[in-house]
Amino acid sequence: MVSLPARNRIHLFLTSAVAALAGAAPASADVLEPQSPAWQLSEPFKKSADARTNISGAACATTSPPLKSCLVVNDEKKYAQFFAIEGTTINPGKVIRLLSDQASGDPDAEGTAYDDGYFYVVGSHGRKRHHPDDSNPTSYHLFRFPVDKLTGEPPFPISADEVIGVEASVTRLRGAIKDALPADYDKPLGDNGANIEGIAVKGDLMYLGFRGPSKDGNAYILTVDAKAVFTENLPLKAKLIDPPLPLGTTTGIRDIAAVSGGLLLLTGPVNEQQIAPAVVFYNTSSGKLGTIHTLNVADSTAKAETLLVLSDISGEPWRVLVMFDGPENGAPTQYLVPR
Repeated sequence: MVSLPARNRIHLFLTSAVAALAGAAPASADVLEPQSPAWQLSEPFKKSADARTNISGAACATTSPPLKSCLVVNDEKKYAQFFAIEGTTINPGKVIRLLSDQASGDPDAEGTAYDDGYFYVVGSHGRKRHHPDDSNPTSYHLFRFPVDKLTGEPPFPISADEVIGVEASVTRLRGAIKDALPADYDKPLGDNGANIEGIAVKGDLMYLGFRGPSKDGNAYILTVDAKAVFTENLPLKAKLIDPPLPLGTTTGIRDIAAVSGGLLLLTGPVNEQQIAPAVVFYNTSSGKLGTIHTLNVADSTAKAETLLVLSDISGEPWRVLVMFDGPENGAPTQYLVPR
């Protein structure tokens, strides 16, 4: 067993203290260990090291094995990639083009989700942390494309070179973020600006989790009507979850996943603060957070950015796969999250 670094233990104490002061404290934190055996890939993700070392989101069309239709995205390129899971092996598949080569910049894809026959991919909707002077207009994209509900296969030819079968929404979320977080909209992430990193879709609602801003120990989730994002004449019904989530000082949402009864949140630092990654359940009916489960991560330089639910069975722990920004191919690591 790898011992938890001292800075992570300090974070556990501070997170609980801040949440208690906010009046909506989650239960006391604990630590989750990586599960054996270690995961592997049958071959590397395509097409370049920039993509393989910047994994930012993953989702599967079902949480019931076999997981034959899954999607992984990165925040550096204009494409995503399908993959399948067999045991503890990831089998990379075809590349799907999201944005044409003629577009200036990349969509800064930060998350992906699946619901009811559609995969979704969301851009950060903000300025890049390392290039704050760039307005980054291509990040204000939300994509979706259909797949067969039984097979998970798209009803169109998958192309790595042309945008085929992929629908894009460019303006609707932009306005909603500006209205919901006016002081933080289009502000650099390094200055605690608005930046989406997680997406989940459940029924009529789309949940968008923000890495920043973090204010007074609180993080933010914006909900919108999932269909209206792609249909101009439908009301968007955008609103921030209220009250905001007391995750801790300078702690934001790095990914979210829909599960029975609510959402699992992957949390971490807004920027480079010494804050350990953690997973916490959010009950969408009661508005309450569950126990904060800090992740024991062997590589302290790896940034946990992807939370993929592998199984969601009543009475059993959630089985999740966490992937990281930094290591080649995301260093997929399995954890068991108690209910």
